Amino acid sequence: MLKKLKAINKISRKTLVLGAMLLIGLVTLSYTGLALADQGNPAKVLRVDNPNVSCASPVQGPTVEGELGRTIIVSEPDPIDFVTVKSGVGAVVVSAEFDTRQGQITLSKDVSNYVVWTCPPTTPTPPPTVTSPPSTSPPTTSSPTSTVG
Repeated sequence: MLKKLKAINKISRKTLVLGAMLLIGLVTLSYTGLALADQGNPAKVLRVDNPNVSCASPVQGPTVEGELGRTIIVSEPDPIDFVTVKSGVGAVVVSAEFDTRQGQITLSKDVSNYVVWTCPPTTPTPPPTVTSPPSTSPPTTSSPTSTVG
């Protein structure tokens, strides 16, 4: 009986540790913005990366839906990190071309929706202001002039 309790205790500890690790991973993904948008069946969602852009915390755009065909063209004012595209089971990326703020993606099956993930705009940091103490220079003296006359 004692052996059975020890075995159950070991299984419980392993399950607890595994559950905690899974929870930490999910929280980390959602905190960093890398959790995928809810686009339906995850088996039908492809992530198409823009090799020209990468950022630590991409921002999810709106879900675009409709009869979109196999090719979509995306354009954003901020740099595009990646696009999540929902299509049919077994769909593959036929081609993907990007520059910083726009791209064209073609899949092997029709696109039912997509989400563009962009990098947040950067706030320019002004250069530091350098202040120097006022200079202290010795007073200038003028030699007296005399006129004899």
